Amino acid sequence: MLIFRSSLLILALLVPVFAAETPAPAPATGAAKAAEPAKSPSVGSVPDEEKWTFEPAAGRLDVFNDLEERIKIETDLSNTPSGETVGPAVIAPSGKEKVDAAIEWGAKEAERVESLILVRKWDETIQACDNAIKNLEKYQANTPVAELMERFKRYRTQADEAKIYEEAQAKFDALGLKIEGILWSPEGSLAVIGGEPRALKINDRAKDCVIINIDTNRVDFLFHYNRRRFEFQRYVGEVGNASRAH
Repeated sequence: MLIFRSSLLILALLVPVFAAETPAPAPATGAAKAAEPAKSPSVGSVPDEEKWTFEPAAGRLDVFNDLEERIKIETDLSNTPSGETVGPAVIAPSGKEKVDAAIEWGAKEAERVESLILVRKWDETIQACDNAIKNLEKYQANTPVAELMERFKRYRTQADEAKIYEEAQAKFDALGLKIEGILWSPEGSLAVIGGEPRALKINDRAKDCVIINIDTNRVDFLFHYNRRRFEFQRYVGEVGNASRAH
């Protein structure tokens, strides 16, 4: 009995020793390694977003240009006498700066032309448009510049048409046609026009103007000027305003 208890005591003392000598688990491999955090890039590598280079769009104006130079340009333009505009080639020295300056100058000149149209200064408008087109044509390969040139061409056409119309109206007004009354007849209405020996019907002429319509209170005339046809109206008792042009 004593020997059995001694054997149990020896086994109890040996169990902790065997437990202490149990080998540690092997390091994780395979999928376990994927869970480890990724190492930071080396000092010499550069992220893709830092490799990006800014490339401005064509015709983009640089808002960080020299303020003193910008004020000088605006002063030169504002001090330019009417009919003598500064061209974009004078503003910038070379290259892309010339194109940018041409776009900026053209935009300002377009605003000036619009102001001339509002006050009906047709000759100045035509002159300013011709000057702008001439100064911009060397940069017309640039899309914004080409669009500005088309804009000036439209303004010029508008001013030219308005000028011719006003000249034709002035010539028509100078004839002094006055409608004194409208008569009715079985053949149609007749117009009583001052200075004419008889009442006139449609297609009759009065001072080289053809009557194309007779209404209850007005007469429409076809008037030729500068190889073009214009239609002008005269109301009963009126000597003055014109109506519309073809």
